[in-house]
Amino acid sequence: MAIHFNDRLARILDDTSHNRRHDIWRWLQLTTNNVQLSGDVNQPGMRSTMTHVISSTPGLSEIIKNKETEQLLPEKCLEWINEGKRQVEWLSSKLRERMTFSDSIAPLTSGLTGKDLLIASIDLWTINIKQKGSFLNELENSWNEHKKGDKQFKWFEDDEQKCLLAGKLINKHIPLDGLLSITLSAYQPIENHENLLTFFDHANLNQNQKSLFIERVKISWRQQKYRKNLTGKGQYNFILSDKAIARLDKLSETYELSRAKILDILLKMESEQNRYIPERIKLLKDES
Repeated sequence: MAIHFNDRLARILDDTSHNRRHDIWRWLQLTTNNVQLSGDVNQPGMRSTMTHVISSTPGLSEIIKNKETEQLLPEKCLEWINEGKRQVEWLSSKLRERMTFSDSIAPLTSGLTGKDLLIASIDLWTINIKQKGSFLNELENSWNEHKKGDKQFKWFEDDEQKCLLAGKLINKHIPLDGLLSITLSAYQPIENHENLLTFFDHANLNQNQKSLFIERVKISWRQQKYRKNLTGKGQYNFILSDKAIARLDKLSETYELSRAKILDILLKMESEQNRYIPERIKLLKDES
């Protein structure tokens, strides 16, 4: 956001509505012109440092102002870059693909990370400003189109445990060539939905591979839930007469409960009341 400022640097550059983005660009622009500046970009006192250098170097202020017109797009062209770390990671990767090695500003940017580094890279990129604007428009459209693929990961959105499980299964089920495309900055522990989306933003996988992995996670999740539900339960195999099975099925249908639940209720009630089995044993003894 622009802030009205009237310090010496503002007067030298005829710009009283400076902002932090412009200050970062000016610092990097001076550095690319082999101007010696003490310290790193984005540090406290950087305006004072730049004021001293520009005011003591004839013609430098005009160079800066001309370069600003040539390189800096209006703020509105960058306003859409506001969706956080995942977006910055994705946009940065696309920018690196488009830039040549000579366009890279990495050696100049000690002190810059994340969105600041991305914006500075765009600002200092030495291509025609109309081409730069067109590229950003294309990039915005590509980002919006890319996000449409997020719907296939919606199943993970409501429970971070699902995301943690996906993280554990990645090395087991993702092909090695799919992992090799992940940059170290993007390869972070998958602990939430955004981590998961960021990982798949950069993985070299086609749609079928992504869908297959998601299905494997879902299967593993259901298996975990099933095993958890078996806690405190055991499986027994025994033979019932056809008549007993028919009775059990009728009770199950009447009360809309599973066979196992009906048996569980009957056993619990008999255990508590000790009513029917003793009577039945007595009848059997009398009959014999």
